[in-house]
Amino acid sequence: MSAASRLFGAGIGGTELSRFEREIFEEHPPCAVILFHRNIGTADQLQRLASEVRRLAGSPWLCVDQEGGPVDRFRDLLGPSISLRAAAGGGSARRAGELAGEVCARFGIAVDLAPVVDRAVPGAAAEVLGERVAGEDPETVAAAAADFLEGLHSRGVGGCLKHFPGLGRASLDTHFALPVLAEDAGEAARDLHPFARTMEKAGAVMISHAAGEDGVPASLSRARATDLLRGRLGFAGAAFSDDLEMGALAAFGGLPERCAEAARAGCDLLFICKEIEGLPECVRAVEGEVPAERVAEASARLDQYADHLARLARSAVAPKRPLAELIADMRHFAASVAGI
Repeated sequence: MSAASRLFGAGIGGTELSRFEREIFEEHPPCAVILFHRNIGTADQLQRLASEVRRLAGSPWLCVDQEGGPVDRFRDLLGPSISLRAAAGGGSARRAGELAGEVCARFGIAVDLAPVVDRAVPGAAAEVLGERVAGEDPETVAAAAADFLEGLHSRGVGGCLKHFPGLGRASLDTHFALPVLAEDAGEAARDLHPFARTMEKAGAVMISHAAGEDGVPASLSRARATDLLRGRLGFAGAAFSDDLEMGALAAFGGLPERCAEAARAGCDLLFICKEIEGLPECVRAVEGEVPAERVAEASARLDQYADHLARLARSAVAPKRPLAELIADMRHFAASVAGI
């Protein structure tokens, strides 16, 4: 088993593993498999898929972006979940985390890639990210994130703060374009505050593709992914890249080159969310271009986060109840928050 392959998180194409995907994962076992709306059909299907993934070589974690609101992977299966903005505004971010955690735990998903701790800056993230962000005030965002994480953790599910060092001032969507953030010490400090307050609780931080005035995306920048995150803020947990296929990175080489550069910069888990056929070449690029000590460092941080997930799972208080009861509870919660 390649040490480099364990630095990857990969997406799959449909509601079951294809033979092609199995062959790739057998040769290059990833650390994580990430699920999207395209992978979620019925409850029984999702249970089968989750079991299949966990039986793969290396027993990869299952991850999902279950933020609620506009990023709600379970909407068709369970009905809509409220957004972080709505939950925070109603003082219910912990309950939102509990329900997201219960959903994930029910289907064997170990990691919810949430909460978003970017600020809702007018003219930027307030419009680009919308309901995904809790508010503009850094302390409001930090408090909502801490509550959401406590809810997730109570159900035995890990979280991940995103998108470091903050997309609050970004007026472009990194899925499609590269935002460049002005060097403003005061605003940067406000962006960083929610991360500094909650990153140790989360144990994982996702690195964004927003660039500084040097034009280098944070995910490919040692100055941000290592010097700022580790040196200045003292974070000792796992750093996940955002999806390395995103349009913000279009000018920064092919996918293998981006993966190697992100690993060198300080990203420990490298996400390839769609182009699984490119995984072997990406693994080879990391093997050939990233120093062995850096691969070992990333692996150790991912092992540490895996230990964190195991502790959460052991202490979980997730209720065991019929799916219909969970769905009814989610609907009641959404209705109660909407009425506040």
